[in-house]
Amino acid sequence: MIEETKLKSVEKVITKEMVINYANTSGDQNPIHIDEEYAKNTDFKGTIVHGMFLISSISEMLIKNIGLNWAKSGKLKIKFKNPLRVGESISTKGKISKIVKDNNGTLITCEVMCSDNDGNVLISGTAHWSE
Repeated sequence: MIEETKLKSVEKVITKEMVINYANTSGDQNPIHIDEEYAKNTDFKGTIVHGMFLISSISEMLIKNIGLNWAKSGKLKIKFKNPLRVGESISTKGKISKIVKDNNGTLITCEVMCSDNDGNVLISGTAHWSE
């Protein structure tokens, strides 16, 4: 069972190489993510990180803190707030907000978010899993 309310955060810089690898693995070759010349002419004025890549950082943080229970029974409800430019850093955090025990086990709810190095929230929402 989880003893602490706050989960250990995950922080990293999202490099161009990471974004290219994600694009190749996922098949999402949208030029806004991988083509700097194309992206310069958009409202973003440069390449941005895939939204699903940011969601994967939340899953990474939960697996590092919770382990396989998250991978086996976890569910996410996420809202996209702001884009992240390629080359910027992120901080992914979680805070347990509710624990409900019943005859079937324990359902845990966690508030999750990913922010940039200026503190702007990129994505936020809730994660649920069973123990």
